Amino acid sequence: MSDRCRIKIYLQNQNVFVWSAKDSVTLREEWRIVGSLVGCLPRLPRQNNQLGLPLQLLPEETTMLLEKSVCLLVKPKENLLEPTPEQVKEHEHLRLDLYKEQIELFKDERRKEMIHNLHQIKEGKRKKLKEEMERKREAGETVNETDLDVEIDINTIQIPPVALKNSLVQLYTESPYNEALDECGSEWCYPTNDKETTRYKVFTDLWKKGHYLTSGSKFGGDFLVYPGDPARFHSFYIAVCRPYKQEISMSDFISLARMGSNVRKTVILCSVDNNDQVVYTSIQWTGIA
Repeated sequence: MSDRCRIKIYLQNQNVFVWSAKDSVTLREEWRIVGSLVGCLPRLPRQNNQLGLPLQLLPEETTMLLEKSVCLLVKPKENLLEPTPEQVKEHEHLRLDLYKEQIELFKDERRKEMIHNLHQIKEGKRKKLKEEMERKREAGETVNETDLDVEIDINTIQIPPVALKNSLVQLYTESPYNEALDECGSEWCYPTNDKETTRYKVFTDLWKKGHYLTSGSKFGGDFLVYPGDPARFHSFYIAVCRPYKQEISMSDFISLARMGSNVRKTVILCSVDNNDQVVYTSIQWTGIA
């Protein structure tokens, strides 16, 4: 795969991010790489229930993608500079073009909304006419009951355009200006020790079996293992990576079993044996009779 076709992932302080929404979707749908969204939403910046771009990749995800030549690890050659006057002018023209497109879209949506609520609109007009007739009767004026026959032609109603301040604004998630990037795949070193090697081999083995994986830290494990996309499925397993044949105390063993039982998942102990094969041992808590 050529460098131009490879997905750009960005290295920053030994963390790897995906800034493009399109690339994030591609990694998820075609490569079963989930990552975790870590950016705040522009319209809801002071909350952390829902997050947005960038997408941060696990070290295991990054290494596997680089080995498969799916991604290109890059970093800016220099810090992002202030936009030039020409770039500012270009952005303003783009902003105006988008606004003009939204005017017609807004009017179409408003007409559809009015057609859907036509009955309520007519009732509201009749109510106002009745109130006006009551005032005329009290004032001794003559009223015409046929005025209550309300007919509305949606096409003749003048719909004001959406105000510029209320229109949608396109926010860049990946810089459109800084094209000066250095390939830095040689700077990425993972795994670097036995523990990381075990984690990486377990990750790739489970991934090759067709699973989706995310970080399992919130459940006390290394990975959460899903049978399908995490947006549609709950995880079935909590993967805990351990050195092969390392002794485990009974209290730790029981803690892992009860932890899995409490969250309705199966804990699997994952190791790499002397033949460099990943082996699994599942733990399920059944309680004491």
